[in-house]
Amino acid sequence: MTVTVLYFGPSAGWIGAESESIDLPAGATLAALIDALRRRHSAADLVRAGVRFAVNERFAPPDAVLNDGDEVAVIPPVSGGQDDPAPRREPIWVELAHSAIPVHEVRAWVGGDARFGGIVTFDGVTRAESDAEHGRLLHLEYSAYEGMALRQMRELARRAAVDFQAGRVAIVHRLGEVVLADVSVSIAVAAAHRADAFEACRWLIDALKSDVPIWKRDVFEDGFQRWVEPAAVPDDVNQPAAVPNDVNRT
Repeated sequence: MTVTVLYFGPSAGWIGAESESIDLPAGATLAALIDALRRRHSAADLVRAGVRFAVNERFAPPDAVLNDGDEVAVIPPVSGGQDDPAPRREPIWVELAHSAIPVHEVRAWVGGDARFGGIVTFDGVTRAESDAEHGRLLHLEYSAYEGMALRQMRELARRAAVDFQAGRVAIVHRLGEVVLADVSVSIAVAAAHRADAFEACRWLIDALKSDVPIWKRDVFEDGFQRWVEPAAVPDDVNQPAAVPNDVNRT
């Protein structure tokens, strides 16, 4: 059987390619594929700390059995097109934006419902930095495994609805080039009580940086570029929670 391996963010640099096809015996597991990749790319540390693997856009354990035609993504630690328009008519809006995020629209979308007395928003903005060797930071570049990223963002929004009683959740993240002072991510939460809205918003940005396959690269004035390693996130970000198939759709 043949599976397609996709490399995202820094992993594409480790391998020197964005994808490749690998032949495996029928019934092979993800662990067997990883061993095959390590033999093929002896210089690439594909099991370094934080690297995870996804099969058909879902994280998978090493003993997962692969099938012919599966798509396996190498997901290095994340650094935290618009989805179809239906989510805007539902209590969850997730989007990967290739142009400026409409932050006022995001805020307005979660508001206007008298059931929710607390609205909290968070906007992540590119701040000015400098490096002693490479000079000023010019801009950031974001890339993503888009299909899986949208799926993970929806799951986080649904967890927020369950764990924090969030009534409406919006998560919008930029892709591509983001210059200084531009917004790279916007999160808005509406809940009946302010404490739930605050907690949900903070949990969402931490979980987004931990679990969603989006990568960030710094670009400096001398042309130097570097992938940004993720910061530590709270231990409770990855605690399991029930995720319903449908969440209070109104």
